[in-house]
Amino acid sequence: MSDILYNLNARDEILSVNEEWQSFARANEGEPLLSPAVLGRPLWDFIGDLETQHIYRLLHRRVRTEGAPVQLCLRCDGPERRRLLELNISLAEDHGLTYRVRTVRLEDRKPISLIDPHRPRSESFVTMCSWCKRVAVPSRGWLEVEEAVTALSLFSEPRPPQLTHGICGECSHGLHEALGSEPVHAAFGQF
Repeated sequence: MSDILYNLNARDEILSVNEEWQSFARANEGEPLLSPAVLGRPLWDFIGDLETQHIYRLLHRRVRTEGAPVQLCLRCDGPERRRLLELNISLAEDHGLTYRVRTVRLEDRKPISLIDPHRPRSESFVTMCSWCKRVAVPSRGWLEVEEAVTALSLFSEPRPPQLTHGICGECSHGLHEALGSEPVHAAFGQF
């Protein structure tokens, strides 16, 4: 599997995506993410959670100010697969940015309907960490999706709850450390 590459201009608009981006979108029912739909649009159109947007903006500022790349690990899970990814953001010409996403590890699992975007949803919500994909469970902390489904009895109802995103304490701490004065290389969302 090749790296996914995409480039942003100085206004954080998507300038280009590589063929691996296209392949990943097609393989994951992401037709709305194919190049005709994303080129020229701000990255922020594709990051719904304001806290996650804020962290990416801080990372962008750091790369542009210091000229040094940042490297982070994060999760990008699907209903049938866990994905641990390495993200590298580096400076490109004219204050643009290059994103390189490398798959570190894939792990198949039984399908989890909680994260299936095609499932009809109830009116209730659960919070998922934008970085490690664990789910907030009151009085138990942040649990892997499978554990959270059991702990919250999510399938006792006919429709799973809607997902909202935030950042767990562990990932928040790691990101804030990564944004400190040391070179940024942080790992989040291991499995």
